[in-house]
Amino acid sequence: MGAVMRILIAGNVTVDEISGRVRVGGTGYYGGRALAECFGEEVYVATHVDESLRGLIIGTLNTYGVRVIELSNSATPIFIIENGKAVGFKGKSPKIRFADLEPYTKIYRFDAIILGPILQEIDLNELGMAVSWGYRVISLDIQGVVREVIDTSLKLKWSKYLEKAFEYLDIVHGNIREFCFSEDLQHVLKTVKEWSSAMKTLFLVSLDEKGLYMIRKGEVLYTKPPQINTVDEVGAGDILLATTSYYMAKGLDPLTSALRGMAAAILKIENAYRDWFTAQQVEQISKELVTQTQAVAI
Repeated sequence: MGAVMRILIAGNVTVDEISGRVRVGGTGYYGGRALAECFGEEVYVATHVDESLRGLIIGTLNTYGVRVIELSNSATPIFIIENGKAVGFKGKSPKIRFADLEPYTKIYRFDAIILGPILQEIDLNELGMAVSWGYRVISLDIQGVVREVIDTSLKLKWSKYLEKAFEYLDIVHGNIREFCFSEDLQHVLKTVKEWSSAMKTLFLVSLDEKGLYMIRKGEVLYTKPPQINTVDEVGAGDILLATTSYYMAKGLDPLTSALRGMAAAILKIENAYRDWFTAQQVEQISKELVTQTQAVAI
């Protein structure tokens, strides 16, 4: 057994409303639960929590071994989920400043930080501050950067701040829809390939059930997923990013890390209402994914 890793997930935890039911969501829940419960690591989530929802959120996270850094009790974002996608929004998503995270980083000496904003609560202009704090891996899910609310409906809008932030990041994940500067897959992949040629960043571009593109240093790899029984796909992208970040922080190469992240996401989708997976299952599925991975000319 190696030393336990300490991982910080920064981003507001959400409450999701699904067919009249409510449950905790967001990267802090899905990614945090995967790393704490399934891998046994020490995971902290920095989030604001509405006082009226405090018992639900903190109680749920504590159940799975996720520790909460409660920044305030001011508000919690609430999403309306239909068919596995967020379609509406209510509540608020208070800002999370990097200055708020610095003292916790100095105390706990986190090995990695996963930025999982829900609705523009993290200012990427401050990202340079975090580079000097000693993280092995800094990763970002772009969903909460490009998402905006218009009359309670969710829309996507590309942010030029993202492109400036990429050079500070080790891993960037987004669904193909979230690279919303274009609706053309080939144009998106070509652009991301060009970005990757000038930096160290690993880009993960997911296509839901159609697979995953892994782009780094000008090389584009595509992995086709196996046929699976989809039980609940909410949170799959959060688990993909968290698991990939975890294995890269452990020192594994980017491709192996990404395939293990993909394996974890697949296992969660199939086992959504029971134990998600074990590290051994992730390793086994990832080896099978190697045979489904090929280089792509863009």
